[in-house]
Amino acid sequence: MHLRTDFKHLFPGQQANERVYLMFRQHWIVLVSRLAVWFLFLAIYAAVDYSVSRFFPYSLGENARNFIELAKLLYLASLALGLFIIWAMYYLNINIVTNERIVDITQKNLLHNTVSELHLNQIEDVTAETKGMFQTFFNYGNVYIQTAGETNYFEFTKVPRPTHITKVILDLYEQLPPEKKQIKP
Repeated sequence: MHLRTDFKHLFPGQQANERVYLMFRQHWIVLVSRLAVWFLFLAIYAAVDYSVSRFFPYSLGENARNFIELAKLLYLASLALGLFIIWAMYYLNINIVTNERIVDITQKNLLHNTVSELHLNQIEDVTAETKGMFQTFFNYGNVYIQTAGETNYFEFTKVPRPTHITKVILDLYEQLPPEKKQIKP
């Protein structure tokens, strides 16, 4: 999690008087778990390549060996593309908390992203959720922000230090002047 206030424009649409208090992505354990699956596919490639070269070295004809080499190249290209997609999806999904709003930039796939924002004066409730042994041990979880706007809630899943994020958001809400806060019925 980065605490940066020294840059002028960190994201599109940032106002001149807006100070960024938090910028965060999903917890690093999410990236590691996706990379573990990627390494599983790499291990499958290595096992199949070893088995074919050890047990069928000369029994295959020239056409079959050419086909196997082509299949190996396509598989390796798919692995490289998969690694790029894993990193891009992790890196491009970012959440930003400023003194005026919360911005959620979500990359749904390589060609589709959404930018959602919530002004602090629309906040009704902020909840941090950490469940399970891994989330407790690695200090990550979900943050739910209930709103008074069109969207019922904002959700940040598997983010680091959810209680800290919740506290910062609530502190920023409390610092709003009373005339900016929405009156709750």
